[in-house]
Amino acid sequence: MKMTSRMIALTVVVVILGGILLAMALGVWRTESTKQAAKFSSGAFAGVSNPADIRGSYSFTDVERNFNVSADILAKAFAVDTTVKAAGAYLAKDLETIYTNVADGAGEVGTDSIRWFVALYLGMPYTPEESTYLPNPALQALRDAGKVTDEVFQQLKLRSVSPSTVVPAAAQAEHVESSTDRTIKGITTFADLLTWGMTQAEVEKAIGGAMPSRTIKLRDYFVEKGLEYSTYRTKLQEIINTL
Repeated sequence: MKMTSRMIALTVVVVILGGILLAMALGVWRTESTKQAAKFSSGAFAGVSNPADIRGSYSFTDVERNFNVSADILAKAFAVDTTVKAAGAYLAKDLETIYTNVADGAGEVGTDSIRWFVALYLGMPYTPEESTYLPNPALQALRDAGKVTDEVFQQLKLRSVSPSTVVPAAAQAEHVESSTDRTIKGITTFADLLTWGMTQAEVEKAIGGAMPSRTIKLRDYFVEKGLEYSTYRTKLQEIINTL
């Protein structure tokens, strides 16, 4: 039997659709990307999802799926407005926009805050960055759930911030930036990078574009561009540390 071009085309379509349906039935066909956190490779938590792998692109729903900490708990802990969008729709990196001028610019609430909170909530090991803060509601959520002792709670208060970003004077004193400190923080500007030894060409290569006004804060620049500030901060800090 001689097959016509129409029959061949129809056969191809049937084969393709059949393959897709079979893949869907077997659970290997995905119409959207899924986020799976890396797992601890050793120790007491071997095989368990590692909070350190939470990315800025993770939604609260992604965090819930990986760590069984509900999106509602995260929304309450970080005081996000669930009348604007659903709790699960918020991204970890959204916190960088919601919380500004933390500890007079020396501290930050962002993706690393989510990592820290999840680790504390689950009793897992995690060392946050020095500039990472937690909102006061997050501390209260940890305390109410019996996840931290009174001693740890008092320690966390030194790196806490209210949803209005007003922090205790004691906490601010802990994060006064020294003129000799080359740690990238919320108040660090592009001028600081140049002062610390980076060339304009190196800065532009690292950020993937032309360097803006030197007086602009790194955090403000990346947030305005819709980029994950913490990712670029780490990249730039690694360069600074080699100078």
